[in-house]
Amino acid sequence: MKIPRLYVENAEKHEDRKVVIEEDGKVIRFLDKGEEYCGEGKILYQVIYDDFDNYILMGTVSRDMLIEYEVGGVKQITYIKKGTRLLEIPAEGYKVYPIVDFGCRVLEGHRVAALQSKKGDVRFANTPVDGIVLFLKEVPSKRENYVFYILPDKEITFEDE
Repeated sequence: MKIPRLYVENAEKHEDRKVVIEEDGKVIRFLDKGEEYCGEGKILYQVIYDDFDNYILMGTVSRDMLIEYEVGGVKQITYIKKGTRLLEIPAEGYKVYPIVDFGCRVLEGHRVAALQSKKGDVRFANTPVDGIVLFLKEVPSKRENYVFYILPDKEITFEDE
């Protein structure tokens, strides 16, 4: 699977590729290298995909972003507005085997990772909501540790609100 491309609004470190978002995400236009844009839309710049979690603060997207990825030979584009809440699912164990990859659609109760203990017992990390897996982050630690970032189909609400 190819590594997805991540485009972020107002990125400090970026590459030459740009995307313009017009009419609140209804029109998406990819610009050629060196092409300038004069208009009312937002310009998003390509950044390194591994920096995805730098634009997430307390489970909320801090800048508009667009992800272009390929799943099963089909290109998919996901536009995420600033303020969108993502679900973070941790998976920690002696050995962790991710079952889903970025761009995969998951349903409530589906397994996202298999967790093996030191004794050899296998458990699973499940998703509590329907959504799309946007990013997998491997957290460096003594035990294997992953975080799955999921864009839920329905907005997440907390009891405090």
